[in-house]
Amino acid sequence: MHALSSLATDDVETEYRAIEGTLLETARGRWFLAEHGRRARRLDSALLEDAIRRLQGSLREPPALLGQLKAEIEAVKAQMTETRGALLARPTVDESTLPTHAMLKAAEDIHDIAWSLQANPFDPKGCEQIARSAGKLYAMSQSQAAQSNRVVAAAEALETSANKLEGILESILHELQVDEDA
Repeated sequence: MHALSSLATDDVETEYRAIEGTLLETARGRWFLAEHGRRARRLDSALLEDAIRRLQGSLREPPALLGQLKAEIEAVKAQMTETRGALLARPTVDESTLPTHAMLKAAEDIHDIAWSLQANPFDPKGCEQIARSAGKLYAMSQSQAAQSNRVVAAAEALETSANKLEGILESILHELQVDEDA
């Protein structure tokens, strides 16, 4: 089968060379071959330019994808901003359940015990109560400080991420503008 296709190719080439040779013998034939070559090159150039134009368009084509990406990033950014606001907002729960309320209550208890000790010069039970209340107050304040630090760090991380998303959005908007201008 391969030998058959090779013979057909040789026959086509031989026939092409014969026609070309015949055309080259006359001035009119030479003009025809030159004109045919120019037209073929012009057609090839036009096809090539069209292919390049389509390729450039396809590289910038996904404005729908850019639009979708823009919308998703804006949604994430809005959610991050909302979460940051919620982290930094004062709680609206019952004040008696807040750690700060418990710390204030422990401080009041220590104050009351100290006043009662003034009336009684030596009260080992009162001293023990003061020590216990002071320990509770210290533990609660440490816990509250650690929680506050975590909230502030999380809010800062959200703000940094939102700023990075803003940069990405600016790039997307620039690309969308370039697509609209093209």
